[in-house]
Amino acid sequence: MQLLRLSAIAYALISYLLTLVSTDGFSALLQVLTELIITIAFAWLMLSITKKQVRFIQTTSTLLGADALISAFAIPVLTALHQYASNMPAIYTMLALMLWNWLVTAHIIRHALDKSFSFALGIAFLYVFSASQIMGLLFPI
Repeated sequence: MQLLRLSAIAYALISYLLTLVSTDGFSALLQVLTELIITIAFAWLMLSITKKQVRFIQTTSTLLGADALISAFAIPVLTALHQYASNMPAIYTMLALMLWNWLVTAHIIRHALDKSFSFALGIAFLYVFSASQIMGLLFPI
């Protein structure tokens, strides 16, 4: 349980700093809390459907920790893009980080569910896509 708390704190702090690049502090806080709820709900739902709830803390900790690490690399890239939107190296770096996040999420899902990597890629895509759609609806630009 301690690892889940630490992962959630790291995720919240990094996500807050990342979100502050493009919005005010209160909105950033609301977005981070929403993202945390989405991630926790996703992990719980995915593991409940497959009857592997015993892996909830481990899976959720790993999802949050991995996202925090990848997002930490994204902070300077997003800052560069915010200053100059046509910065091609920053755009390519951001795309690489997004791909890395998708692959890492799929890897975590594969091990959590004991499924194939291709299956996990699909679930990870649905998760990332759904989360971005929910965030876009709740927090339009």
